Amino acid sequence: MRCPKCGSDETGKFCARCGSKIKSSGPKCGKCGAGLDRDSVFCAECGTPTGHKPDKPATAYLPWVFSALALVAFAVAIAFFIRGQAAPRVGDMGMTGGLPEAEPGTAMDGGAGAPSGGMADLSQMSARQAADRLFERAMREEDGGDTERAKFFANMAVQAYAGVPPEEIDLDAHFHLGLLELLQENNVAAGTESELILSVRPNHLLGLVLAAKVAEAGGDPASQAAAYEKLLSVLDSERGAGLPEYQMHGSLIDVEAARAREVTGAN
Repeated sequence: MRCPKCGSDETGKFCARCGSKIKSSGPKCGKCGAGLDRDSVFCAECGTPTGHKPDKPATAYLPWVFSALALVAFAVAIAFFIRGQAAPRVGDMGMTGGLPEAEPGTAMDGGAGAPSGGMADLSQMSARQAADRLFERAMREEDGGDTERAKFFANMAVQAYAGVPPEEIDLDAHFHLGLLELLQENNVAAGTESELILSVRPNHLLGLVLAAKVAEAGGDPASQAAAYEKLLSVLDSERGAGLPEYQMHGSLIDVEAARAREVTGAN
Protein backbone atom coordinates (compact mmCIF):
# COMPACT_ATOMS: atom_id res chain seq x y z
CA MET A 1 0.00 0.00 0.00
CA ARG A 2 1.13 3.57 -0.65
CA CYS A 3 1.49 6.12 2.18
CA PRO A 4 -1.03 8.95 1.59
CA LYS A 5 1.45 11.56 2.96
CA CYS A 6 4.90 10.73 1.57
CA GLY A 7 3.97 8.24 -1.15
CA SER A 8 6.30 5.40 -0.07
CA ASP A 9 5.25 1.76 -0.47
CA GLU A 10 4.43 0.22 2.89
CA THR A 11 2.99 -3.06 4.19
CA GLY A 12 2.28 -2.26 7.86
CA LYS A 13 -0.27 -0.09 9.67
CA PHE A 14 2.04 2.97 9.76
CA CYS A 15 4.47 4.45 7.28
CA ALA A 16 8.08 3.55 8.17
CA ARG A 17 9.35 6.89 6.75
CA CYS A 18 6.91 9.52 8.06
CA GLY A 19 4.83 7.65 10.65
CA SER A 20 1.52 8.37 8.96
CA LYS A 21 -1.24 5.84 9.44
CA ILE A 22 -1.78 3.72 6.40
CA LYS A 23 -5.42 3.37 5.39
CA SER A 24 -6.24 0.23 3.48
CA SER A 25 -8.84 0.37 0.75
CA GLY A 26 -8.87 -3.40 0.33
CA PRO A 27 -10.34 -6.18 2.49
CA LYS A 28 -9.70 -5.99 6.23
CA CYS A 29 -9.36 -8.55 8.99
CA GLY A 30 -12.62 -8.96 10.85
CA LYS A 31 -10.80 -9.22 14.18
CA CYS A 32 -7.97 -6.66 14.19
CA GLY A 33 -8.91 -4.53 11.18
CA ALA A 34 -5.56 -4.98 9.42
CA GLY A 35 -5.50 -4.83 5.63
CA LEU A 36 -5.53 -8.14 3.81
CA ASP A 37 -4.26 -9.28 0.47
CA ARG A 38 -7.17 -10.49 -1.62
CA ASP A 39 -5.86 -14.09 -1.69
CA SER A 40 -4.81 -14.20 2.00
CA VAL A 41 -5.98 -17.26 3.94
CA PHE A 42 -4.90 -15.86 7.33
CA CYS A 43 -4.39 -12.33 8.68
CA ALA A 44 -0.70 -11.38 8.70
CA GLU A 45 -1.17 -9.33 11.91
CA CYS A 46 -3.22 -11.59 14.20
CA GLY A 47 -3.42 -14.93 12.39
CA THR A 48 -7.23 -15.01 12.19
CA PRO A 49 -8.58 -17.09 9.24
CA THR A 50 -9.96 -14.83 6.52
CA GLY A 51 -12.43 -17.35 5.14
CA HIS A 52 -10.74 -17.32 1.75
CA LYS A 53 -10.17 -20.81 0.32
CA PRO A 54 -6.94 -21.26 -1.60
CA ASP A 55 -7.22 -22.43 -5.18
CA LYS A 56 -6.74 -26.19 -5.56
CA PRO A 57 -3.76 -27.34 -7.61
CA ALA A 58 -4.55 -29.16 -10.82
CA THR A 59 -3.32 -32.44 -9.28
CA ALA A 60 -6.22 -32.35 -6.81
CA TYR A 61 -8.61 -33.09 -9.66
CA LEU A 62 -6.69 -36.07 -11.02
CA PRO A 63 -8.70 -38.75 -9.12
CA TRP A 64 -11.91 -37.38 -10.64
CA VAL A 65 -10.34 -37.28 -14.08
CA PHE A 66 -9.14 -40.89 -13.80
CA SER A 67 -12.57 -42.03 -12.57
CA ALA A 68 -14.27 -40.33 -15.50
CA LEU A 69 -11.83 -41.90 -17.97
CA ALA A 70 -12.37 -45.33 -16.44
CA LEU A 71 -16.14 -44.91 -16.75
CA VAL A 72 -15.81 -43.90 -20.40
CA ALA A 73 -13.52 -46.87 -21.10
CA PHE A 74 -16.02 -49.23 -19.45
CA ALA A 75 -18.88 -47.84 -21.54
CA VAL A 76 -16.85 -48.14 -24.74
CA ALA A 77 -15.90 -51.72 -23.90
CA ILE A 78 -19.55 -52.62 -23.37
CA ALA A 79 -20.45 -50.95 -26.66
CA PHE A 80 -17.84 -52.95 -28.57
CA PHE A 81 -18.94 -56.15 -26.85
CA ILE A 82 -22.60 -55.62 -27.69
CA ARG A 83 -21.73 -54.86 -31.29
CA GLY A 84 -20.05 -58.22 -31.45
CA GLN A 85 -23.29 -59.90 -30.47
CA ALA A 86 -24.70 -59.18 -33.92
CA ALA A 87 -22.64 -62.10 -35.20
CA PRO A 88 -24.47 -65.47 -35.31
CA ARG A 89 -23.85 -68.00 -32.55
CA VAL A 90 -21.82 -71.12 -33.00
CA GLY A 91 -23.08 -74.13 -31.13
CA ASP A 92 -24.91 -74.30 -27.82
CA MET A 93 -23.78 -72.89 -24.50
CA GLY A 94 -23.23 -75.95 -22.37
CA MET A 95 -22.92 -74.09 -19.08
CA THR A 96 -25.85 -71.77 -19.30
CA GLY A 97 -28.19 -73.23 -21.87
CA GLY A 98 -28.08 -69.96 -23.78
CA LEU A 99 -30.07 -66.76 -23.61
CA PRO A 100 -32.87 -65.80 -25.99
CA GLU A 101 -31.69 -64.76 -29.42
CA ALA A 102 -32.62 -61.40 -30.90
CA GLU A 103 -35.60 -61.56 -33.19
CA PRO A 104 -34.67 -61.49 -36.89
CA GLY A 105 -35.03 -58.09 -38.49
CA THR A 106 -34.60 -56.15 -35.26
CA ALA A 107 -31.80 -53.72 -34.43
CA MET A 108 -30.31 -56.31 -32.06
CA ASP A 109 -30.05 -58.80 -34.94
CA GLY A 110 -28.48 -56.29 -37.28
CA GLY A 111 -31.51 -56.27 -39.58
CA ALA A 112 -34.06 -53.58 -40.30
CA GLY A 113 -33.67 -50.68 -37.91
CA ALA A 114 -30.11 -51.58 -37.03
CA PRO A 115 -27.43 -48.88 -36.91
CA SER A 116 -25.17 -48.48 -39.92
CA GLY A 117 -22.86 -51.42 -40.46
CA GLY A 118 -25.38 -53.92 -39.07
CA MET A 119 -24.09 -53.53 -35.52
CA ALA A 120 -26.17 -53.51 -32.35
CA ASP A 121 -26.45 -50.13 -30.66
CA LEU A 122 -25.86 -49.92 -26.91
CA SER A 123 -28.43 -47.14 -26.63
CA GLN A 124 -31.11 -49.53 -27.86
CA MET A 125 -30.50 -51.97 -24.98
CA SER A 126 -31.85 -51.71 -21.49
CA ALA A 127 -29.41 -52.02 -18.58
CA ARG A 128 -30.64 -55.55 -17.91
CA GLN A 129 -30.27 -56.60 -21.54
CA ALA A 130 -26.70 -55.30 -21.65
CA ALA A 131 -25.85 -57.10 -18.39
CA ASP A 132 -27.36 -60.36 -19.67
CA ARG A 133 -25.37 -60.08 -22.90
CA LEU A 134 -22.14 -59.62 -20.94
CA PHE A 135 -23.05 -62.61 -18.78
CA GLU A 136 -23.62 -64.68 -21.89
CA ARG A 137 -20.29 -63.62 -23.37
CA ALA A 138 -18.42 -64.49 -20.17
CA MET A 139 -19.99 -67.94 -20.07
CA ARG A 140 -19.26 -68.49 -23.76
CA GLU A 141 -15.59 -67.64 -23.25
CA GLU A 142 -15.49 -70.01 -20.27
CA ASP A 143 -17.03 -72.82 -22.32
CA GLY A 144 -14.46 -72.12 -25.02
CA GLY A 145 -11.61 -72.49 -22.54
CA ASP A 146 -10.44 -68.87 -22.53
CA THR A 147 -10.41 -68.29 -18.79
CA GLU A 148 -8.77 -64.87 -18.88
CA ARG A 149 -11.27 -63.41 -21.34
CA ALA A 150 -14.07 -65.07 -19.40
CA LYS A 151 -12.96 -63.34 -16.20
CA PHE A 152 -12.65 -60.03 -18.04
CA PHE A 153 -16.22 -60.18 -19.30
CA ALA A 154 -17.42 -61.56 -15.96
CA ASN A 155 -16.07 -58.49 -14.18
CA MET A 156 -17.78 -56.22 -16.71
CA ALA A 157 -21.04 -58.14 -16.32
CA VAL A 158 -21.04 -57.85 -12.52
CA GLN A 159 -20.55 -54.08 -12.85
CA ALA A 160 -23.32 -53.94 -15.43
CA TYR A 161 -25.76 -55.77 -13.14
CA ALA A 162 -24.94 -53.22 -10.44
CA GLY A 163 -26.46 -50.59 -12.72
CA VAL A 164 -29.70 -52.49 -13.31
CA PRO A 165 -32.76 -51.11 -11.46
CA PRO A 166 -33.37 -53.20 -8.29
CA GLU A 167 -36.86 -54.19 -9.41
CA GLU A 168 -35.34 -55.90 -12.46
CA ILE A 169 -32.93 -58.05 -10.44
CA ASP A 170 -34.96 -61.27 -10.24
CA LEU A 171 -33.90 -64.79 -9.21
CA ASP A 172 -32.51 -65.45 -12.67
CA ALA A 173 -30.28 -62.37 -12.38
CA HIS A 174 -29.03 -63.60 -9.00
CA PHE A 175 -28.22 -66.94 -10.63
CA HIS A 176 -26.26 -65.12 -13.32
CA LEU A 177 -24.39 -63.14 -10.67
CA GLY A 178 -23.59 -66.33 -8.79
CA LEU A 179 -22.04 -67.96 -11.86
CA LEU A 180 -20.10 -64.79 -12.63
CA GLU A 181 -18.71 -64.66 -9.09
CA LEU A 182 -17.74 -68.34 -9.31
CA LEU A 183 -15.97 -67.65 -12.57
CA GLN A 184 -13.93 -64.97 -10.79
CA GLU A 185 -13.27 -67.40 -7.90
CA ASN A 186 -15.35 -65.34 -5.48
CA ASN A 187 -16.93 -68.38 -3.82
CA VAL A 188 -18.33 -66.51 -0.81
CA ALA A 189 -20.17 -64.02 -3.01
CA ALA A 190 -21.47 -66.85 -5.20
CA GLY A 191 -22.70 -68.66 -2.08
CA THR A 192 -24.53 -65.52 -0.98
CA GLU A 193 -26.38 -65.42 -4.32
CA SER A 194 -27.37 -69.08 -3.92
CA GLU A 195 -28.63 -68.52 -0.39
CA LEU A 196 -30.66 -65.52 -1.52
CA ILE A 197 -32.35 -67.53 -4.29
CA LEU A 198 -33.18 -70.41 -1.96
CA SER A 199 -34.45 -68.07 0.74
CA VAL A 200 -37.07 -66.84 -1.71
CA ARG A 201 -37.85 -70.24 -3.27
CA PRO A 202 -36.29 -73.15 -1.31
CA ASN A 203 -36.62 -75.64 -4.17
CA HIS A 204 -35.48 -73.33 -6.96
CA LEU A 205 -33.57 -75.54 -9.40
CA LEU A 206 -31.02 -72.88 -10.36
CA GLY A 207 -30.45 -71.99 -6.72
CA LEU A 208 -29.69 -75.67 -6.00
CA VAL A 209 -27.44 -75.90 -9.06
CA LEU A 210 -25.53 -72.85 -7.87
CA ALA A 211 -25.28 -74.26 -4.33
CA ALA A 212 -23.80 -77.50 -5.71
CA LYS A 213 -21.29 -75.59 -7.83
CA VAL A 214 -20.25 -73.40 -4.89
CA ALA A 215 -19.73 -76.50 -2.72
CA GLU A 216 -17.69 -78.17 -5.45
CA ALA A 217 -15.52 -75.06 -5.91
CA GLY A 218 -15.01 -74.90 -2.15
CA GLY A 219 -13.98 -78.56 -1.88
CA ASP A 220 -17.06 -79.61 0.11
CA PRO A 221 -18.31 -82.87 -1.48
CA ALA A 222 -20.86 -83.51 1.29
CA SER A 223 -22.64 -80.20 0.67
CA GLN A 224 -22.40 -80.73 -3.07
CA ALA A 225 -24.07 -84.13 -2.77
CA ALA A 226 -26.77 -82.72 -0.49
CA ALA A 227 -27.60 -79.97 -2.98
CA TYR A 228 -27.72 -82.47 -5.84
CA GLU A 229 -29.91 -84.88 -3.87
CA LYS A 230 -32.43 -82.13 -3.26
CA LEU A 231 -32.22 -81.08 -6.90
CA LEU A 232 -33.19 -84.57 -8.02
CA SER A 233 -35.99 -84.84 -5.44
CA VAL A 234 -37.73 -81.68 -6.67
CA LEU A 235 -36.70 -81.77 -10.33
CA ASP A 236 -40.02 -82.87 -11.83
CA SER A 237 -42.29 -80.81 -9.58
CA GLU A 238 -40.23 -77.65 -10.02
CA ARG A 239 -40.03 -78.00 -13.76
CA GLY A 240 -43.78 -78.28 -13.76
CA ALA A 241 -43.92 -74.78 -12.30
CA GLY A 242 -42.88 -73.49 -15.72
CA LEU A 243 -40.68 -70.63 -14.49
CA PRO A 244 -39.18 -68.65 -17.40
CA GLU A 245 -35.64 -69.20 -16.14
CA TYR A 246 -36.18 -72.98 -16.21
CA GLN A 247 -36.97 -72.77 -19.89
CA MET A 248 -34.13 -70.33 -20.57
CA HIS A 249 -31.57 -72.57 -18.85
CA GLY A 250 -33.19 -75.89 -19.78
CA SER A 251 -30.04 -77.50 -21.19
CA LEU A 252 -28.05 -76.46 -18.12
CA ILE A 253 -30.60 -78.06 -15.82
CA ASP A 254 -30.42 -81.28 -17.86
CA VAL A 255 -26.63 -81.32 -17.63
CA GLU A 256 -26.68 -80.67 -13.88
CA ALA A 257 -29.36 -83.33 -13.30
CA ALA A 258 -27.13 -85.87 -15.04
CA ARG A 259 -24.19 -84.67 -12.97
CA ALA A 260 -26.32 -85.00 -9.82
CA ARG A 261 -27.13 -88.64 -10.61
CA GLU A 262 -23.43 -89.32 -11.16
CA VAL A 263 -22.37 -87.68 -7.89
CA THR A 264 -25.14 -89.21 -5.74
CA GLY A 265 -25.30 -92.59 -7.47
CA ALA A 266 -29.01 -92.14 -8.14
CA ASN A 267 -30.69 -93.87 -11.06
